[in-house]
Amino acid sequence: MPSQSKEALRDVAIVLIASVAAFLGEVALAERLPWGAEARGVLAVLTGTAAAIWLTLRNHGSLAELGFVRPKRWSTVPLWVLGILVAFVVVQNAAPLLLTPFFDLPQPDLSRYDMIRGNLPVAIGFAIMLPLAAAVPEEILYRGFLINRLILVLGPGRSRTILAVLLQSLIFGAVHFQWGIGGIVATSLMGAVWGAAFLACGRNLWIVILAHSAAHLALVAQLYFSPANV
Repeated sequence: MPSQSKEALRDVAIVLIASVAAFLGEVALAERLPWGAEARGVLAVLTGTAAAIWLTLRNHGSLAELGFVRPKRWSTVPLWVLGILVAFVVVQNAAPLLLTPFFDLPQPDLSRYDMIRGNLPVAIGFAIMLPLAAAVPEEILYRGFLINRLILVLGPGRSRTILAVLLQSLIFGAVHFQWGIGGIVATSLMGAVWGAAFLACGRNLWIVILAHSAAHLALVAQLYFSPANV
């Protein structure tokens, strides 16, 4: 394995270990932490993101490596964001139809967010918090960092790039295990769409962050307006 691939694999291992350690720490100290189960996992994402940024700056010296670059044309950004959201909605709705012949796909378990339903102040709080605490760090960690590193590990070529996108989407889905099987499938699909979009738009992380944030806002709105027993 070339030295560049070994370094990339080492970086991936460091970030994943840091994230898992942070999550296990959250679980062990759950009763002492100021937040509840609704925010469990945030510390793991932030820890992994901090490690990813540190490794990137140490190795490359610039956040541009993660995708923080100016779009070529700002006028196309809304179109990109809308296109990514439409693609995700189509994939998310098509998946249950394709999987139904094999097994019934349950809905994601979002019960730990029940406090949002009909509660406007809480909904506004989550609408502000989720893009900052989830969309931004998750895109840095999974798309900006993990896809680039996995491509270095696997080597050049279209099929290997596709494999890198799929691998990061599976990891992204697995870390949402608290949402149940349905949540793992839904977020894996999201990771695949977001990852493909990241590459399609020239590895511009801002565009995917905006799409991810918009998806979070739509989820908060859906939860706020949904009946309490859903």
